[in-house]
Order: sequence, then structure tokens, then C-alpha cells
Amino acid sequence: MKLGLVCDNQIRQELVEKCKALGIEMYTNADVYLVQEGLHHGFLPCIVFDPNRIEDVVRMLPNLVATSASSKMVGMIEEEYYVIHQEDILYLEAMDSYVHCHTADEVFRLKERLFQLEARLPSDRFVKVSRSFIVNIDAVVKIIPWFNRRLLLQFGHSKKEVEVSKSYVGAFKEFLGMK
Repeated sequence: MKLGLVCDNQIRQELVEKCKALGIEMYTNADVYLVQEGLHHGFLPCIVFDPNRIEDVVRMLPNLVATSASSKMVGMIEEEYYVIHQEDILYLEAMDSYVHCHTADEVFRLKERLFQLEARLPSDRFVKVSRSFIVNIDAVVKIIPWFNRRLLLQFGHSKKEVEVSKSYVGAFKEFLGMK
């Protein structure tokens, strides 16, 4: 189950940090929303919480969300399986009949299709930049205006690069608040 969070900015940072410490990720497109009292209109299904009782919310979270499978995936190199942590992913690439998961040091073959991974990954960190690529925006260190109104993305600790195609540039800029 994917959990979303709707609250004031002053509370948000504290809750996000406590959730991270518990291994719980927040999603913008969620199955259930954790919503501050008074802001719950339009967010269904939701769990409404009192901002003065954040510790009660934090104690409840581990029982609410199963996180073990959502933050990791399994990839193959040759005939061996590896557990891949989301924070290690630079980008995912659909090529031939497989999806390849690129980290700074390795390229893993995945069983899932790109559209399945797009639905499963946190939409506030992973963004589709072309028909064949999804990037981890946390791994991007440089965005370079490129030929024919495209963008070139460069990653930290790697010489790998990915182009944002023309048809995805607008959505990508909006995702980053560049528009």
C-alpha cells in the first residue's frame, strides 16, 4: 500500500523524517492519504490526524504500511540475482524485451515492464523522461539544454547520461518546478 501525506509544511518535514527512519516512503499518488485535520477535503481514502498528536501518528505508521517490497527490487546480472535499493538507481531503460536498471557501477536486467515499474516507484523521485527511460531525479546533478529543445541529464558519481525527449520536456520541467 502506498501512503501519501497532506499537511502544513512545518509538520511535513518532521513527519517525513520520522517516516524515513521507519523505512516508510511517501507518495504523491497514494492508495491512502495521511491528512492533517482541516485539510482532508478531496483526499479519499484518508486517515485524518490532529497536528498536536504527531507521536500517535508515528506509533501507528508501522502497522499501517508494509514497506519491505516497495523500496527494493530484484535484478539479474548473468544468472545471479541482486537486491537493488531505490536510492542506488540512476535510471531505468526499456531496451529490446527487457528493462535495464542502471546504477553508478552496474546494469541489472529486470523482469518487470517499464509501465509496471513506473506505477510502483515513488512518483516524487522517479520521472519518465521518454518512452524508454525513467530517471531517479535524486541522482541527477546537472540538466543541460540540448539540441532540438531536448535536455541532457547527467548523474553524480557516473559518466552516464540520459536525454529528456522533446515530448517529455514540458512535463519534466513542470515536475521540477522549472516552468
